[in-house]
Amino acid sequence: MRRARGFTLVELMVVLAVVGLAAAAVVLTLPADDQRFVREAETFGARLVHAQEEAILGTRAVAVTATAEGYGFTRQRFAEWEPLVERPFGNVLWEGDTEALLPRDQRQVTFQFDPTGVAEPAELMLRNGATLLRVAVDATGRVHVDAPRG
Repeated sequence: MRRARGFTLVELMVVLAVVGLAAAAVVLTLPADDQRFVREAETFGARLVHAQEEAILGTRAVAVTATAEGYGFTRQRFAEWEPLVERPFGNVLWEGDTEALLPRDQRQVTFQFDPTGVAEPAELMLRNGATLLRVAVDATGRVHVDAPRG
């Protein structure tokens, strides 16, 4: 019998727990004014993890596209991409003074997860005032939310 490859639900829950612990560590080290921004970046990271889970459980690729205004979710259906609008997906606008710093000459950054949960590496810098946070997905599909390294 051939065994399916991919991530188990327990492994995905462990990733969510690690992301949650990292989020708590970041939130506790920042001033109160920055906590809303950190919470927004962590929410974006958690929604990326949720998109990865949707790709695995739905056995179809899922993409999250971030623009200067916000982000949205799409799912591959045959050769086409269809928007995901049901809860908890749907388009989200960046809050308050949050800015997505897009790469030069690009209008968007796309995080795409295949049905096994792996991804093309991608990252997005978010800025609110003087605070910068980096949201990145590595080739294994792991989501990172942290301050940029100098």
